[in-house]
Amino acid sequence: MKKAAHGKFMKEIGIYRKAFPRISETFIKEQAYNLSRYNPTFILCTLLNQIPFQNFSISQGDFFKIKQVSYLLTRSPSFFSHLDSFGKLALIHAHFGPDGVYAMALAEKLKIPFIVTFHGYDITIYRTAIWRTGPLLYYQLLWYEEELKKKASAFIAVSGFIRNQLLDKGYPEKKIIQHYIGVDTAKFSPSSDKSNERYIFCVGSHKQKKGIDTLLRAFARIAKKYPNVSLIQVGSGSMTSELHTLAKVLGISNRVRFLGGQPHETVLNLMRGAEIFSLPSQTAKNGDSEALGIVFNEASACGVPIVSTKHGGIPEAVLDGETGFLVPERDDAALAEKLDTLLSNRALANKMGQRGREFVCEMFDIRKQTVKLEAIYDSLTH
Repeated sequence: MKKAAHGKFMKEIGIYRKAFPRISETFIKEQAYNLSRYNPTFILCTLLNQIPFQNFSISQGDFFKIKQVSYLLTRSPSFFSHLDSFGKLALIHAHFGPDGVYAMALAEKLKIPFIVTFHGYDITIYRTAIWRTGPLLYYQLLWYEEELKKKASAFIAVSGFIRNQLLDKGYPEKKIIQHYIGVDTAKFSPSSDKSNERYIFCVGSHKQKKGIDTLLRAFARIAKKYPNVSLIQVGSGSMTSELHTLAKVLGISNRVRFLGGQPHETVLNLMRGAEIFSLPSQTAKNGDSEALGIVFNEASACGVPIVSTKHGGIPEAVLDGETGFLVPERDDAALAEKLDTLLSNRALANKMGQRGREFVCEMFDIRKQTVKLEAIYDSLTH
């Protein structure tokens, strides 16, 4: 057991995630990295890339796929080859609802408490949609959801919006803790050397929830007025081909740069040089909604004004009229109007960007938020 900076021994905490790290889930790594009084151990089924933490994988050898499927079906802790190594854990923290039901079985075996953070899709997707199309991992959540509600020590909601979603689905109010994850405001900071290129920046996977088709239509409305402004989009997904085709149909394919998935540092550099950040998220047909959108916090931390939608938890991350503008979902005309406002008024854009930076430093700084997270851990492990 390691010592903390103040000399006391750090408690050990298990962080459960089925597959890690994913490029879209850097917030989990950042949260763990900023822990100061708890030593994190990642409990994983699949290690996708190397991470700067001690970690365990449940499946090894020639029967890797068979073991994975067996574990998905049974949730048995016996598939962990290093189960004895978990003996010092004080608590297991699972990320995403489906992972929570697997952490539940492990926590029961170890006789320790566990908590689950709900991040968005895991509570907003309609349960009927999960029954129709969900993968096995999602079915396990449905099968064991009532047991999860009873046995988890706490549920962390990453926004007030997610807290309300949990309440609507019958999660016990006394167990729900609303807690913003936060961003590294030292890393995400305004650039002292702004790019000469004028561009609107968008980061989001190519799926219905992100509303990138609405952004393309909005940009097409103002593209001729601003011939020196481009749209740069980072992300990929099931709608990639459809979005490329739409850009061609709208006549803006030469003004839109689809970069696909990009490393975190590349995204940071592009964010810092952007004139506007825009991601007009919307409720998908299956109910999938934006919990908060850490990317909005990252943009504001970089002093970039935002144009987005009155959707999900976004109004908690973007102060309409102060740090950016929010418009109704799927309204490309309203979105275009607000993009136009900021492109034509650089002073207003800078003012909103500065206010966004102040707001994020006050409400979403990862160091402040991790202190609060450790206080949650304390309340469950004392």
